[in-house]
Amino acid sequence: MDIRKEKVGQVMGHEGPRLQLRPPAGGKEWEVEPDAVRLATAAERIGIGPGSMVIDTVTGGTGRVTAVDGNGMISIQHPNGHAWRSCTVRPADRVERLNLLAADAVAAQRTIQWSDGQD
Repeated sequence: MDIRKEKVGQVMGHEGPRLQLRPPAGGKEWEVEPDAVRLATAAERIGIGPGSMVIDTVTGGTGRVTAVDGNGMISIQHPNGHAWRSCTVRPADRVERLNLLAADAVAAQRTIQWSDGQD
C-alpha cells in the first residue's frame, strides 16, 4: 500500500532504494520510497472502502461500509440503522446491491413520512 497515494500496489522490484509497484489487476508501474509503503489490509486488497456495499461473511448481514480502521476492522451500517464491526466481509454481488438499494429507498421513505407527519 502506497500511503502517499492511498493506492494498493504489488511490489514488482526495486531500482536503487526505490520500490516499483504495480496495481494488482495490472497497469502502469510507479516508484515509491520504502518508508511510504505498508502492508495493505484485507479490505484494501479487495477494494472495500467507505460507501462500499458489503456482506458480512460470518453473520450474513448486509450494509454499507462506514469506516475501515488500520487493523482491518470494518464498520458497517444497514439502512435500518443497525451498525456493527467485522473483519470478514466480501463485496455485495449485483442482486445483493439491488436489495440494499431497495432497503435504502424504504428507509428514506419512512423518514419522509415521519417528517411529513410532524408538521
